[in-house]
Amino acid sequence: MKRLFVMLFALTLLMAGCQSNDKESSPSDNNPTETLEGSTILSLKQKYGSESSPSIMPMYNVAQDEEFKFTFKADLKTSRLQASDMISVHTDIKALEASKVYAIPEIKDNSISIKPLGWGVLSSEKLKAQEQSTWGGAPIYYIRLNYNPDAEKLTPLDQPMIIPFTVKSELPVPNLKYEIDKDKRFTLTWDKVEGATEYKIYNRADRTVIFETNNVPLQGAEKAYNGSNPLVVATTTETSFNDFNEDGKGGLGIINELTTSYQNHGMKGEYYVTAVSGDKESNFSNGVATAPLSNQLPMALKEQLYMKKLKNTNELPKTTSIEHIDGSFSQGSIVYDTANVEISEFNETNIPFHIKGTALKSYVRVESVTQDDLAKLDQQTVAESSNGLVEPKNDTPYVPAPDVPTIISNNDAPASETATESTPEESATTAIPAPEDEADTTTEEGSEQAPASNPETTEANLVDEQKSNTQQNVEEGNQETVPEPTEGDKLINADSALEEVLAKNMIAAEDKISLRAFPEAQNFTTLSDVVLKVMYQNPLILGVEGFEYNYGTLTLTIHYNESADVIQKKQGEIIAKANEVVASIIKDGMKDDEKRKAIYDYLNDNAKYDDAALESAEQNNFKNVDAQFNDSFTTYGILVKGVGVCASYASVYKLLSDLSGLDSIVVTGASSGVPHAWNKVKIGNEWFHVDATNNLTNSGIPYFLYNANDETAASQETIADKDYWIDSELELFHGESDANDYYVQNELEVASVNEYITKTESELKNGEKRVILRFASPVNSDELMTAAGEALAAVDEALLNTAQLATLGSYTILETNPQQK
Repeated sequence: MKRLFVMLFALTLLMAGCQSNDKESSPSDNNPTETLEGSTILSLKQKYGSESSPSIMPMYNVAQDEEFKFTFKADLKTSRLQASDMISVHTDIKALEASKVYAIPEIKDNSISIKPLGWGVLSSEKLKAQEQSTWGGAPIYYIRLNYNPDAEKLTPLDQPMIIPFTVKSELPVPNLKYEIDKDKRFTLTWDKVEGATEYKIYNRADRTVIFETNNVPLQGAEKAYNGSNPLVVATTTETSFNDFNEDGKGGLGIINELTTSYQNHGMKGEYYVTAVSGDKESNFSNGVATAPLSNQLPMALKEQLYMKKLKNTNELPKTTSIEHIDGSFSQGSIVYDTANVEISEFNETNIPFHIKGTALKSYVRVESVTQDDLAKLDQQTVAESSNGLVEPKNDTPYVPAPDVPTIISNNDAPASETATESTPEESATTAIPAPEDEADTTTEEGSEQAPASNPETTEANLVDEQKSNTQQNVEEGNQETVPEPTEGDKLINADSALEEVLAKNMIAAEDKISLRAFPEAQNFTTLSDVVLKVMYQNPLILGVEGFEYNYGTLTLTIHYNESADVIQKKQGEIIAKANEVVASIIKDGMKDDEKRKAIYDYLNDNAKYDDAALESAEQNNFKNVDAQFNDSFTTYGILVKGVGVCASYASVYKLLSDLSGLDSIVVTGASSGVPHAWNKVKIGNEWFHVDATNNLTNSGIPYFLYNANDETAASQETIADKDYWIDSELELFHGESDANDYYVQNELEVASVNEYITKTESELKNGEKRVILRFASPVNSDELMTAAGEALAAVDEALLNTAQLATLGSYTILETNPQQK
């Protein structure tokens, strides 16, 4: 079979820059313009039926053996309930049975208490050496209280009361994060800890299989870290680490100058970092689990191509199989590096290559090579992949510093007036004493610690004191008012009073938001979840670069890249344009599926991807973009200016859907390992994927992932993360049916290579110059090339000289004469 047509693989997915960029701080002149005074927070709580929900603020920096005591109004002596039925301590915020910590609950008179037993969880060697029982080294713990302590009769709560607490650390706990660079190499990073002389990297992994790839998900916080203990794998004075194989090569395996045999080597399981100074060591940082990232982290070439000898360059493969750190495989595009090739006249010639988007490289041996062959290879078309979601920067410490008081009263410094740079002591009026070996009232910075209550009183009544403090904060916080947008609630997406408060403040470009009224949000996990959900699901929130929460002042600070008056002017333009678009494309009597298609088609026909914005993000290592491209990351870009990146496409699709009465959400995650944003739409009782960015105009494929189910999206390596919604509610958005899928409905999906040949040949004979089909499952590139060649030859062998074949995931594009576009 002659195969003379050009083979193009891996079309660029236009998925980079899917969120606003990230700078040091908001502009100094960012004072909100005058806004309407809206409802009180209390009235919003009444709207959602949450005004009487019982809550207790988190308790920070308690002693390792702290006993928590809850006083009940009801008579506990007559109850047949066990103490374990009423209270427990967990390592996961959902506080399910599997995350329960080994602790002793006990009923005493009219109170119930709980204290740790044994070493606790995530315990270091130092903790294990102590004689006393400890909670352990986990970053955060959660008390679950199942019964209402204020009820006259013992009454179960409609929803358990969840109260976070942290254990006092000898040093501040590092904020652990990770980075995946342009070569998909994984690196741990953390902020410098003042006073630390070095850092220990701990690893939890399944070590039952030592010599095989084994990166299965571990039992983490949701199962109380059962099944494996953290071991120290390295000590460093730096604030980053990627030398997982501990050989000084940064996780790379190098055979010679032509070959990098593996990357991310030695990495598995879950990582933690502690700060160390002398004999002091901090608690464990938040964990970074690698198993969920496995499909983004290549490890090695499955086949060593240099061991084969090829006759000529026509036999050079275009793709090869890449093994990931969990043992799974994917296809990687081969890029041949011809610049320094020396043609051998007598022996085979070595032609080096690298795998696009990785650090892996090797070479192939070819018997017959000419300069013309090298010139053709040099002209190969291999698309550069868009790389990187430029997310808003979250500078909130995962756990508060050791000098943040256990009980934060905040009466003397209202959160709305307190700068985030102020120290926790300045706003706190109550604190419990430090453990005996740390009873000095001076902090490491030399500032005087807030006065402590009487030690005996505080130890005996810590929970009661925090309960009273919570009530006062909530009552005062409930009286605060919320900015009211000119459009009212019409364009607000919120499912709780907290979400509506955040949405309205952020739409008004307020940079200080008090959380006094919301104890449930005063911890990293809940706050990060809800802030990101509100940002992604409200298209009128513009220009957010980052955010941080101050535990000491109960204040959320938002950083914007423009002043409030500029943001609000743009919002007005967005609303006007959105109403104009909906009026023009949505007609009376349209069915919902017709409306969805009209919105998708409008974006395909009236907007284009901003390649310059992507290039700017790449040049800045996806930490920020040049200011001239800010709009391309928000609703304003695509809707008003007609250009933007995927975050803008997804946000506009969401806005137009809202105005058209359609259910849709913005989804974030990765496609082919590249960060991306797209949408899900509700059809019946299920939610299906719609990728408005990768439309015909941008990718060359019409209706890529249009009403596609989760299985189809996964087959195209499009996987949602957890950032776009509240974690506990993600299960609501599943979609299984394929009845609404564009390619299924239009009979453009094929199940086999033979079916592809038959259908392609039929389309070509009917005069189609461009045949686009989707395989129901991935297909080998060589098999696909042969199949396309057979279909072309069956129609006209002359087509083999001009046709081009390209793929995007399981989608294939065959053009008989692309020069005539």
